[in-house]
Formats: sequence, C-alpha cells, structure tokens
Amino acid sequence: MIAPIKNYVPKKYPEGSVTQWFGENPELYQQASLGWSVQIKYHNGIDIVAPYGTSILAPSDQTICDVKDNPEGYGRHIRGVDDKYEYTYGHLSLIIVKIGDKVKQGDVIGFMGNSGFVVSGATPFWDYNPYAGTHLHFGIREIDNNINNCVTYQTGQICIKNYPGDAAGAIDPSPLIEVDETEKIQKMLTVVSLSNQVITLLKKLIFLKSK
Repeated sequence: MIAPIKNYVPKKYPEGSVTQWFGENPELYQQASLGWSVQIKYHNGIDIVAPYGTSILAPSDQTICDVKDNPEGYGRHIRGVDDKYEYTYGHLSLIIVKIGDKVKQGDVIGFMGNSGFVVSGATPFWDYNPYAGTHLHFGIREIDNNINNCVTYQTGQICIKNYPGDAAGAIDPSPLIEVDETEKIQKMLTVVSLSNQVITLLKKLIFLKSK
C-alpha cells in the first residue's frame, strides 16, 4: 500500500513525518478509554503530520464503509475496506467521499486537520507540535471473515482479527507502507542541493572577508 500522504518519511518528526508511533503512550490511552466499551492499552495507529489541508490519499483500492464526526474521538473521520484491511483516517478537516464510494489507490478522500480529540500542545505525549496539533491518525485492522468478531457498516459486515485485543484489533501500519524510492531519492537530492548552496554562500562570505 502507498502512504496516505505524499512525501511520507517513516521517521519521527522532525526528521520524518511521524509524531506518534503505534504502541506509544499507554498511560494516555488507558486513561482516555476507561469509559469506552473497548479499552485501548496504547496508541492504535500512527500519527502523521503535515500542514493543515494536506490531501489524504487512499493507500489501496477500497470501499468507503463509514463517514462520521466524533468530537471526542477521531473527529471527522473515514473508514475504508479492501480485501485484507479496514483503514481509519482520523482528525480530518474536510471529507470528500461518502459511504459506498469505491476509490482507487492514490485518490484524494479528504484533507488533513485537527478535529476531534487531538493530543498536542502542552502535553508530554508529542515531542514536537509542528502544526498546532494538525495530523492524520492512520489505523489499520486486519480482516478475517472466518471469525465472529464482526462490525456492521451500511456497506456490509466485516470481521476483525484479534478484536478487541490491546488495541481494539489494530495492527501497526508502518511495515505495510511502501515508501516511494523516487521520492526518497528526490528528498536526498534536495538536501544535497541545499547543502551545496550553503557551502557556496559560506565560501563567498569567506572570500569577501579576506579581501
């Protein structure tokens, strides 16, 4: 599957695009989920940061099965399914798909925002808060229709492997995301180019001072 944003870098911010990995901050999520029907023992997705309004892309061909706005949870969020996984895209600013839509890999389905319960600001849970809490919560759950732990959407029923488990059935999305090698090379070339520009500027300054 592709990343849900362009130019995704699978490293912790500021070197990369991630502010919170799967499995982090157990204290926060155990406390937050005390009154929920399913308790969560740690962060059950990855938090991806980019500027407000960044396009959110479908990582695979999938059917949109749920579109909601939950102010105390994922805010404006989307769920989609393909043959293997159910996907959650949380905290969006705007959603441009509806239940039942069939989207192709790379299609824009919404835009990044900070709606809902956002861990940011003066908290110990994010080392950095680059965009005032704006981020995408990207979660994945594995589908296994041979079991009985099922969720019913308007588009039909799916069964979630290891639900509820420690993370409401979620698995770590990070190893499943294929990072575009072309983008990685372009980023490296950009860094090299900027470094060369800085070196050239320093050489000019040194030359001018020596005159």
